[in-house]
Amino acid sequence: MKIDRTKAIGYARTHWNRPCDDGVFWITNDVINVAKKRVELKAPASDGWEAMFVSGGSAPGSDPEQAVFRRTVGGVVQTKLIQGWAGLADCAHYLSRCLQAGGIDVNERGVASLVNTLQARRDTKTLAEKVSKDRGQRVVNSGIFKEGDMIGYFNVDPDGDYGRAQSYTHSTMYAGKLDAADPGRVTCHTVARFPGLSWVNDEWSLHDGYTYTFIHFGDDDPPLSATTATALPGWWKVVYGTRTEFYYIYKDGRARYTLKAPTSNRELYAPEGTAYWFQGTGTITFIWRKSGTVETWTATADTREYRISVNGTPGTSTKMF
Repeated sequence: MKIDRTKAIGYARTHWNRPCDDGVFWITNDVINVAKKRVELKAPASDGWEAMFVSGGSAPGSDPEQAVFRRTVGGVVQTKLIQGWAGLADCAHYLSRCLQAGGIDVNERGVASLVNTLQARRDTKTLAEKVSKDRGQRVVNSGIFKEGDMIGYFNVDPDGDYGRAQSYTHSTMYAGKLDAADPGRVTCHTVARFPGLSWVNDEWSLHDGYTYTFIHFGDDDPPLSATTATALPGWWKVVYGTRTEFYYIYKDGRARYTLKAPTSNRELYAPEGTAYWFQGTGTITFIWRKSGTVETWTATADTREYRISVNGTPGTSTKMF
């Protein structure tokens, strides 16, 4: 079943600053049941109390986020604290619910397990893995990465998330750009975000201290044309800047490269790197997993030759076998 991106984002818009429709949210080692908290805190929905995630305030030392019951009576906002910032950890649960709304059977509580589960699915493609912000921006700008696709945040700062270096500590769903110049926005819980509605930064990179993994649902990608399916698979010589590389391209949307020239049309088994490629109108876009390199091939009159651009550096590709 293809992801319904509209439903996934629609769910996120409704629940970005509220507990999910299953009535729970997660803290580090436990779950909070909203209905039970209503009874405990004497905050029935019938009296106007609504469960929400809100800013803890702007004063120094304030919580970045709190889970509260909130209502307005006579123009006065009243709150009852459900859970302070310490321990809030609902991002993987929230994103699982967003994906379920979009028709994707995912149900994870931890960030690392969510990333691993998504990467293992047959309908996803890891476009780039643990790449820097500038390389990630190329992936976002490629147009291949779409609303409803996922980002894993790998902490590389010893003083970063939870003090845990070298691990996945956060996850978000890509939610598009506000305009053509916008870097791209995300939605998540902990801290709650949705494009244009958040009280904190919701640009996709969030802040320093991460590398980024981009996971794309590929079942709704445009199908290959008959011409491309015939002409593209096989060996290509690629020249750009001072580099010469050799690609082995598969019909199923994969590609591999080596620096050693092939002597026959045999498949490449020990590549320097791997990519997925995608067909556009008159173009082919490659995104290389390890480096986040975005490469565009533009068709010429000869189906055995393309004009190419590798991270903006021009070059050529020529069919070998």
